[in-house]
Amino acid sequence: MGEQQPTDEDIQIALDWTRQGLKEMGFLAAQDGLRWAAAQGLVRSVWRNGPIEDAHASRPTGRRKALHDGTMFARNTWLTRQAFDVLGCDDRFRLYELEDLVLDRDMVWPGCEGTLTDFGWGFLGEIKKHVKQRIDMFGHFEQRLSPDDFLVFAAASWTGVRDDHYGMPRWPACVEAAMRRLRGEDEEFWRAEGGFSSRIGPAPAAVTADLEATRKLLLESPWELGAENLNWFAWNPILQPPDRTAP
Repeated sequence: MGEQQPTDEDIQIALDWTRQGLKEMGFLAAQDGLRWAAAQGLVRSVWRNGPIEDAHASRPTGRRKALHDGTMFARNTWLTRQAFDVLGCDDRFRLYELEDLVLDRDMVWPGCEGTLTDFGWGFLGEIKKHVKQRIDMFGHFEQRLSPDDFLVFAAASWTGVRDDHYGMPRWPACVEAAMRRLRGEDEEFWRAEGGFSSRIGPAPAAVTADLEATRKLLLESPWELGAENLNWFAWNPILQPPDRTAP
């Protein structure tokens, strides 16, 4: 027997729960917050939580380039921006435009030195299958739901996870906190987290040479900092908001 499909009532209950979660996280009060949340959810479901994670966790080979955290930082933020833009257009095939972007094997990833083929070699078939299945699923619900409810539906996979990634309500606060720390203005942070610098090394010169330029890029287009520089920021407490650093 086939799997039972959710009823309209089931879907509405899930949407109400998701909408409440988004409200509590501050998305609904932020400018374009719901669209950013939907973009995050799309990228998480279609791309990030898929076979690319296996490539990310695997050692490089003679054919597959190392897919380190900085490369994923650049790729994920760029795709989130593309998803945000796609969700803002009225094209009936907009989700398939996003699919084409995700699966383009020849385009050099912005901020990186390689393509999907370079970084995903050995997983390309699985990646393609996963992306197409997820896009088809989202396409089905886009036809079934109102535009606003579809954005809530798309955001569901992100609800309750984080509110401090690129495009999210607390991202500006994270960036400003990092700038204060890089200027040496947050003594409490360095007392609590100063040991991390000995583990990951000092900030790259390209980051500290012009902190205002770095601030603008982190806020608007992190991938333009380049994967190698972003690798220093990945998993780095310097980008955490003040209330999430160690006491």
